[in-house]
Amino acid sequence: MHTDIARLKKGGMTGEFMSIYVSGSTFRTGGSMRRAMDLIDATYREAERHEDLIACTTAAEIRQAKKQNKICLLMGIEGGYAIENSLYALRNFYRLGVRYMTLTHNVAHDWADAHADIKHNGLTEFGKDVVREMNRLGMLVDISHVSEKVMSDVLDITKAPLIASHSGARGVNNHTRNVPDSILKRLPQNGGVIMVVFYPSFLDERTNREENERSARLREQVAALRVRFKDDRDGLNKAIADLEAANPIYVADYKRIVDHIDHIKKVAGIDHVGLGSDYDGVPFLPTPMKGVEDLVLVTYEMLRRGYTEQEIRKVLGENFLRAFAQAEKAAGNRQISGQGSLKRIVLPKAN
Repeated sequence: MHTDIARLKKGGMTGEFMSIYVSGSTFRTGGSMRRAMDLIDATYREAERHEDLIACTTAAEIRQAKKQNKICLLMGIEGGYAIENSLYALRNFYRLGVRYMTLTHNVAHDWADAHADIKHNGLTEFGKDVVREMNRLGMLVDISHVSEKVMSDVLDITKAPLIASHSGARGVNNHTRNVPDSILKRLPQNGGVIMVVFYPSFLDERTNREENERSARLREQVAALRVRFKDDRDGLNKAIADLEAANPIYVADYKRIVDHIDHIKKVAGIDHVGLGSDYDGVPFLPTPMKGVEDLVLVTYEMLRRGYTEQEIRKVLGENFLRAFAQAEKAAGNRQISGQGSLKRIVLPKAN
């Protein structure tokens, strides 16, 4: 694990989004909404059980938590298929505290394409309605994991700042999970924020290449371990970790994070970059980071490169808080359901 309360405190964290991560397999087999609901309840369970934590849903509540020496738990759905093509469900997720939604994960679904899975050439008309409804609610639109065309479609439609919750800059590492300069150049007009991921394979081409080569080389051995430890998850994780340790790869260090920050600053401006990490969502972190307690290394590197205190504060959270507050303001005074769209996808019947 990369995160726990003691390490959050050591890392100086005031708030962290809990990813309501819904695997693409649930889109294909069913149960995505149920999975999201289970994780939302788990997040509230942690907030209610630990006095150091508090559930937050607004930028103002994050700032208030800081004054109270509490750590905010916020929620974002990762995988827009969790709403199961229902704007009704989207509104109910908002009621439950969800404040951003990644439009998809690694699969194209009924209304949005993924970064490496193209089905619609962007957003469908219903997908555009989802973005409009998120704007109306005050839920941030997250463009991590989506295709470049979806990113562009969102920028064409949205009336509020977008975020990339955990992505890098394609100008530093040409990976489909990263945001290209064509999108970065449009951010100043939108007000959005690219929150830099910490996954070395998204940060660095060499790490990505060597990890892919190792995965291919060890595929049969990992498959055998999954059979051997099918009823022992901890045993499986340790066995895979031991196998990978015996087959090391180059892992980029934490300075590579700041390379991506530098690039986004250069192309979009300092007001449009933040930190997205993806703690506990990635198999390993940049050298020598072990978890959230090492976040300070990024601050040290920005100081070493001459970033001002004001610029560093923006990257560490002020940019996100500004975008979050702007999304709330764009929503205005609204009825969550009373003014909500009733549009839905009507899928063809199976033969």
